[in-house]
Parts: sequence; structure tokens; C-alpha cells
Amino acid sequence: MKKSPLQLIAFLLFIVVSGFTIQACSSTDKLATAAPAATATGTPMYKPQLSSITVPVSISIAAMEDKLNKEVAGVLYKDTNLDDDNVAVTVSKNGRMDIRAEKDKIYFNVPLRIYAKGRWKWDPCKLCPTIDKTEDTTFDMIIKTESRIGLTEDYRINTITSGDFEWGNTKPVIELGPLKIGLARFVEPALRNQMSTLSKQLDKELQNHLDMKKYVADAWQLVQEPVKLDDAMNAWLTVVPKEVRIAPLQAKNGVLSTRLGITSFITVTTNGKPLVQINKNLPKLIVDSRLSDDIQIGMTANIPYEHASKMIQEQIANQTYKFDDGKSQITVNDATITPGGEQLVLMLDVNGKTKAGLFTKKIVGKVYLRGTPYYDAASHSIKVRDIDYDLDTKDKLLSTASWLAKNKFKDMIQQQVSIPVKGELDNARKMLQSTLDKQGRVHNSVLLRGSIKDITPDNIYLTPEGIKAVVNAKGYLTATIDKL
Repeated sequence: MKKSPLQLIAFLLFIVVSGFTIQACSSTDKLATAAPAATATGTPMYKPQLSSITVPVSISIAAMEDKLNKEVAGVLYKDTNLDDDNVAVTVSKNGRMDIRAEKDKIYFNVPLRIYAKGRWKWDPCKLCPTIDKTEDTTFDMIIKTESRIGLTEDYRINTITSGDFEWGNTKPVIELGPLKIGLARFVEPALRNQMSTLSKQLDKELQNHLDMKKYVADAWQLVQEPVKLDDAMNAWLTVVPKEVRIAPLQAKNGVLSTRLGITSFITVTTNGKPLVQINKNLPKLIVDSRLSDDIQIGMTANIPYEHASKMIQEQIANQTYKFDDGKSQITVNDATITPGGEQLVLMLDVNGKTKAGLFTKKIVGKVYLRGTPYYDAASHSIKVRDIDYDLDTKDKLLSTASWLAKNKFKDMIQQQVSIPVKGELDNARKMLQSTLDKQGRVHNSVLLRGSIKDITPDNIYLTPEGIKAVVNAKGYLTATIDKL
């Protein structure tokens, strides 16, 4: 049947209206995805590594000389009893003790004044009166000793001394009226026989007055006190020492030097001052000639998930990603990071749409991605690799928005997600350097100087509170004992 012009017009109008109606048809799918449990693997997974801090220690020979001259003064030995051996002796220091050192030896010149009294008792016969005669003399001498120095496992200086002597300005004489009889040739053999006893006495005095253990014990306890690094971050540095090593003592250019190595666990925390139980027990000292002068400190720093989420939001929130020549797009409204075992879980609150012919399909909801964190040295940031949809998210996408599951959205997110830590590493270096500058004198006698040259991440662990980054700080640290 042939249609009338009016019918044709009506038919065309129907097609046009229908076409507009078909193009305007759209549907919206709600993504009802379940959030993965926010758990970190292991309790705890992180195992701190020992750091070997080697501290060059120098003792001024001049300071040692001043200390010994102050403490070893006046009468050194006194025996006033004539009854036991008919001899009474008083030995006094007569002037300033001189000390010099070379390699592993210390040389002493000790000026002495000796007062000696002798008694002679003679019974000529049973009926004769006893002759009881005493004579005394005063003379000077200089003891010259050579001491080989070392350290014992209980941190004491050990010396092995040998020596000789020479006469001072006054030699021993006996005055008999107008006569003065020199006794030097008679006294010398006896004094030389006594040098071994005098050397042992000097060793004893040195070991009593040069107590290295006191300084190490003070440093051992002081280093365990938490040190505040930063007020804004409430960051604290904690050191747990485990072992002490020391290189053999050597003297050069007026300085007695060694290297002290303290093996420790070192951590940085940002959740307030840590509670620390001070270990006062010094371990046995280990002598090790292979210690270097550099330090390497293994530290841990925590990046809270809230802070990491804020950085991710700044990178991808309110951004729109387009695919298929603009036919499909998705907008990220919000983003957060939580732990998921050994991986990070990224929650993206999204809305998007895709167009197929005359139909437009929309989605709204939350998408969960999983990825493994790692440190990217080139960008000085923590990134995430091997990103993929969480299983529940993938199932929901395949049933509601398969186009999103099949496009490169997750790859785009992987390329974009980055938690920069260069600023944090620079701050950590500045905080450590500031701490060294401020600490300076950790003891009345011990002055610390040092520099942190480089800080680089070593590994990354996930904890319930945040991303724990283990970093290595390299530099040098010196300790000078300048006030004995």
C-alpha cells in the first residue's frame, strides 16, 4: 500500500524521536566492592640490622702529662721504720714529669728526691756498750722508663715498663765532720736492682690514674639515652649498643690514638620519646686492628599511611583518565593507602562512563588495587610495582564494568603513584648533623665531631602504623678525649 505524504512525515518523525531516545538511554552500575583487610605481614616483619660505628679516639699526650703531674705529686713512697731493716727512705717527686710517646710506647722522665737514713748497730763484746749510729743523706735522680701500652678486655690501660736512672743535681754523700764521702758508686748497684720494683710501681700508678673504662662506661650509657631530632615530627634517635671493639693504641705527633667501634641497633621513631631501659653492663672489650674510620648507621624512619595517602591524593585525586579515543573515561575522586600483607592497597573512589553505540554506561564506587612497594633511587621516592586489581574488585569489574578491567587504567596509576622521600632523607641528614653539632661534648672529657655525608634507603617494610623505611647514613665521627 502506498503511504501518503502525511504518513511518511509521521514515520520520519518517529525515527528521529526514537533515535534521540536511544542515544539518551544510559545506566549506572554501583561498584559494591569489599575493602581488603588492612593488615601488615608478620609481628614484626622488620628486623633491624646492626650498625658498626667506628669512632676515632685521640688522647693528647700533653693532657695526659698534665693529669699525671697533678695527681702524682709530693711524697710517692715513705718508710720511717728503722727497726725492720735499719733503713728509712722517703721518695718525693722533684719537679715536672715529662712524657713523650712513639708508636705503641710511652717514655717517662720522672725527677725524684730521695731522703735515706741508715742505722748501724754494733756490739763489740758482751760487756761492751752497743754502738748505735744513724746517718742520713738526700740526693736527686731521674728515673727514665719505657712503657709498652695496650688495653685489657676490661678497658684498662695495660703497661709493661722497663727503665733506668741517672743522677740529678745532688748525689748521695755522708758527712763525717768536715769530710764528705760520696756514696753514688755504692748506691748505684742497689738502685739498679730496685728498678724492676720501681717500674712495677709506675705501671700500677699509670693503670690507676689512666682509667679508660670510666670514659667508655659513661659513653656506653650516654649513647643509650634517646636524642630528640625534630620537634615538628617528634622524631627521636635511639641507640642500642651491643659490642665494643678497639684498635691497638698508637702514638704520633703528640697524640695517643685508637679507634673505638660500637656495634649497635639504631632507630628513628616519630611517635614520641621511646621508653628505654639502660643497659649498664659493658661487654668485654675486643681488640681489632681492622677497624676503619668511617661510620655507617642503619636507621629506620616511619611514613604514616595517613601522610602517604595525602601525597597520593595530591597526585591522582580529581584527575580524569581517558581511554579508547575518549569513548571511556574515569575520574578519581579520592585515594588512600593501607597495608595488605606485604603489599600496599590503594583505594580509589571513582566515577566513570563508557559509550557503546547509542548507549552510555556509568559506574560509581570504590576500586581497590594491590602493589609491591620499592625504593626508586632515580626519583628518590617509594613507588609501587606489579599493580593489579584486588580479587573482589576484579570480579565486580568483570560483571559490571569489564571495559575498566581490560584497559590500562591500573598501569597509568602505577606510573603515577609516587611517595617522594628525598625531602625526608634530606631532613634526616640535617637532623642527624644538627644532633652531632648540638651534642658536641657528651662528657666533660669527650668531644664529638662528625658529619653525615649521605643517606640512602636500604629496604622497605610495612607495619600496622606506616611504611617503615630502613636507611643507611654514611659519614665520619670523631671523639677526642681532651680533658683527662
